[in-house]
Amino acid sequence: MGKLGHFSLRARLSTPRIVLDLARQKVRRVLPSRPSSALPTRTPGPFHPAKPSLTYGDAVKGAELLSGHFQFAGQFLDVGPWTTASPSRGFANWLHRFDWLHDLLAVDSEAHHAKARTLVDEWIDTYSRGNDFIFEPDRLAHRLFNWLALWSPALSATGLKDQDMGRGDSSGALDRRRTSVLSQLNALRGSLKTLPVGLPRLTAGCALAMGGARLAEGKNTFLERGLALLDLELPLQILPDGGHISRSPEVTAIALRQLLILDTLLAERGLEGSRELSRAIDRLAPMVAFFSRSGGALAPFNGGGEMKAVDISNLLRAAPGDAKAFGYGPHSGYQRLEAHGTVALLDTGEAPPHPFDTSAHLAPLALDLSTPEGPIITACGFNPEQPAEWARSVRSAAAHSTLVLDNHSPGRLLKSDWRRGVIGDAVEHVAGPVKVTRKEQDGGIWIESHHEGYLEEYGLSHRRRIFMPRDGHDVRGEDSLYTPMGSIPPRRDQVRFAIRFHLHPSVQVSLSQDRSSALIVVNGKAGWRFRTDGGKVSLEDSVYLAVGPTPVKTQQLVILGRAYCDSDGESRSNRIRWSFRKLKPASKDGRNSVTQKEPELPMSDEESHESL
Repeated sequence: MGKLGHFSLRARLSTPRIVLDLARQKVRRVLPSRPSSALPTRTPGPFHPAKPSLTYGDAVKGAELLSGHFQFAGQFLDVGPWTTASPSRGFANWLHRFDWLHDLLAVDSEAHHAKARTLVDEWIDTYSRGNDFIFEPDRLAHRLFNWLALWSPALSATGLKDQDMGRGDSSGALDRRRTSVLSQLNALRGSLKTLPVGLPRLTAGCALAMGGARLAEGKNTFLERGLALLDLELPLQILPDGGHISRSPEVTAIALRQLLILDTLLAERGLEGSRELSRAIDRLAPMVAFFSRSGGALAPFNGGGEMKAVDISNLLRAAPGDAKAFGYGPHSGYQRLEAHGTVALLDTGEAPPHPFDTSAHLAPLALDLSTPEGPIITACGFNPEQPAEWARSVRSAAAHSTLVLDNHSPGRLLKSDWRRGVIGDAVEHVAGPVKVTRKEQDGGIWIESHHEGYLEEYGLSHRRRIFMPRDGHDVRGEDSLYTPMGSIPPRRDQVRFAIRFHLHPSVQVSLSQDRSSALIVVNGKAGWRFRTDGGKVSLEDSVYLAVGPTPVKTQQLVILGRAYCDSDGESRSNRIRWSFRKLKPASKDGRNSVTQKEPELPMSDEESHESL
């Protein structure tokens, strides 16, 4: 029987350069240092006034910011914000990254522009000398990116009230902003080697290149250095199918957004990016469409949240060409089944190489199911506003819609606190390997996939088979636990398992009297019937953390069973079939399909072999 040794953390370090970078970051934690942020000896000239062609932000949140009310992760600040202590370090990180600036400027009005200038100018007055927290490279890169993306028209104006604010003449306030940007660009350029790996380096590359594009006084090294960093990082981070190496749909979408903002700014300046920049954008856009649920919102996998449908729509509209979803991402490790608006996404990948695995989830074969009326089946998800204590627990298999054996996740996260402190919350053993086959026929699409994350300890592989007919009104599945041919089971007893289907908060569910089925109503618009031959179905509590600052209570359908560790996977104890079937609307005679006779459970013994 195969061992998990070749999937160990040491074997999954991606490149020698990454190993060296990790060593640098370890030294930096012990001996923190900040590159010189001394003000430049001269005031930079005017910045190029190009306006962003891609904007995003929440106007409702912007209204609160306009009134001086700052809110993040359930914490509030109504005074300051630069003269008052933040309620937490996470809140301070959010403040000084200035991601909220997009919300404030979601409304294009002079009042919002003036508020943005005031907050930026007060920040400069308070933190012109900086400190290690302010100039932490990731925080610094985000702040610069946001300032430069929104420079025009909000921050490029002198404003009418600058003199009344006690800062001298109005042009002086604008000079201070430009001088501060130049100072921070110098600091960022000097701290690139200590940047965290992954998305922060793409953000830094975009920020430097945007700074160079904004400087209207000819050639400068910021543009060259930023594009060079992107040329180095994009081939490493953006996979051939367009997914991000972290396997997070949200990170994939954020990367596309940042690159598009940079690319449009370069075009406004009449500057060319690079071949790697164009290739990355061309790959990322279809992958973002791939990760979109029916209705357009982003499915929450691998540490990501549920990005809004309108944001994803605007993002894809800003991308060149016509970004359409495809069927499967062989490098990212996902499958997409879609018919008549019903979309099923299946995670068929393994944890990414270290150090890109610190948010990776241990849930191979997890399912996300959505319909035109709304999502049905999901994972618990996560977003940065949620309480940090949830971040690790939602990485387990039990927080996803998949099979969990003996209440253990396949694979394992690092247990040692000191090791996590040094290298991050990495995956110690991968839940794999994972293999998948796909067939598209006249009758529909079927996927068969299995993983060996439970093989070493229990001698069992988990196989999940899913079929979606062409009308999209019926999703049939089968989960089985089997001993692979030629392997010797390490045990021959029975082991408990649970097949979990976490329901989206917008769903209402009720169990049948015999608990073999459940009625699901999606957003009060459409009914679906869940059925199984695996015994009684139970309803358990669940939480949804993919949106908002607080966990949202929801429920999950659970099928419990006991599987033999030496089975071929064909016995009733080791094979569970289930289905989601859309109910027909009420007939003309007034009879509702909910009360009509239920059809036979899809996927009979013959169908499970022949159709699948």
